[in-house]
Amino acid sequence: MIGTGLDRRLLVVPVLVLALAGLLGYLAGHRHAAPPAREPVLSASVGGVLLNVPAHWRPAPGAREIPGFAIRHAISMGPGGSAVEAGLLAGVLPGAQPSPLPSQLLARLRQPPVTAVVSLQEAQAYRYTGFSITGYDRSLIVYVVPNPGGNPTAIACFAASAQSPDLQACERSVAMLRLAGRPQGYELTPRPEYAQRLSASISALNAQRLSLRGEMGPGATSLELQRLAGKLARAFAGAAATLSGLEPTLATGQAQSALSGAILRARAAYVALAAAAGQRNEARFAAARAQVDSAEAAVDTALEGFALLGYRAA
Repeated sequence: MIGTGLDRRLLVVPVLVLALAGLLGYLAGHRHAAPPAREPVLSASVGGVLLNVPAHWRPAPGAREIPGFAIRHAISMGPGGSAVEAGLLAGVLPGAQPSPLPSQLLARLRQPPVTAVVSLQEAQAYRYTGFSITGYDRSLIVYVVPNPGGNPTAIACFAASAQSPDLQACERSVAMLRLAGRPQGYELTPRPEYAQRLSASISALNAQRLSLRGEMGPGATSLELQRLAGKLARAFAGAAATLSGLEPTLATGQAQSALSGAILRARAAYVALAAAAGQRNEARFAAARAQVDSAEAAVDTALEGFALLGYRAA
């Protein structure tokens, strides 16, 4: 018998069902920012976005770094030119990522942030709150404004307290941002039909992931492992076929591509695992087992990316 040694943590698969009920939760968070009272302002530009910050704010080159907030062409501003306690940090995010937030930041989070889609003065944006980052103790709100013609722009508002007037002033500035020299953003609202079909496919796949991997325990024989791995390979192949038939929106295109790629890699990993179990080859089985664990983790990461687009886990 070949010992599985499968990572037992992967038996508890996060069941991220992209349900229509989650879409309703999204719609509740989809709101227009209230127009701010008029006040003297100072203009700043980054990534094709023009921000009007309070007039007493100034560039703050010594702003405290946000761990993992990987941006280019960064600008930082704060009250009186200091961003130690509160301020704004904005810049251009890396392109071709499966989720709006940079992977370096996601890797440092203790828990996923809360996602909402908001309508600003001239564009829609993702708004992220509830950050818990190792080594960072400020209240943080991050806006990401997609750019159809280039890389997204990210704007971080931070302060020592969530009730800080400076944090509220930063949010008012973001609410009234204008687009300069870049095309209008695209619609971020999920399509109900897309959400339903994606939900059904992922729900069916997750049910088999949980059930079949649960049977691949230390007592399973080589023949049983071969059978179970083969069924999992077919389950992933079916999910990949369903995904290929879905037409993604502009907002979900990269996330769907990442999920499709992860699912196909998982299928290949289970095919290799089934073959190794059938051959009773310990070395090949160990290599295939590691491939499976890596592929399963990639699928979970890709599913989590949809939550950052406003889809809620059911």
